[in-house]
Amino acid sequence: MRHHFLPQVGNLKSDGEEFDCAQFIANELEGVESWIRNVERKPGSFSLPTSSDRFYPDFLIRLQNGGIVAAEYKGKHLDGRDSDEKKRLGELWERRSGGSCAFAWVDRPNDWLPLTKALGRCETRAG
Repeated sequence: MRHHFLPQVGNLKSDGEEFDCAQFIANELEGVESWIRNVERKPGSFSLPTSSDRFYPDFLIRLQNGGIVAAEYKGKHLDGRDSDEKKRLGELWERRSGGSCAFAWVDRPNDWLPLTKALGRCETRAG
């Protein structure tokens, strides 16, 4: 896949909704410098602390303008208290970044609007 930071994409099935999301990031999302599949519980993976464990967003995207987007693909069948907490944590992380990072919560197949909106919330690199 285009722009992937590593030679191989880790822990991603070759079909399904998360694969479709990765395909969109790699091939259609404008302004991507590089991206990575954030593999849960792997040393060096990005995570945010939850009340009971850690939250590992599915994708990390470095933008050409220097911004970072953390994206979580969450099918509607996985909604619940755990998902609500993860979404709130991602939104808090974005607010605390001072405009250099954004969080995208994608919860509908082939609805990439949360990703494209997240890119617009990342400030550009100072000239």
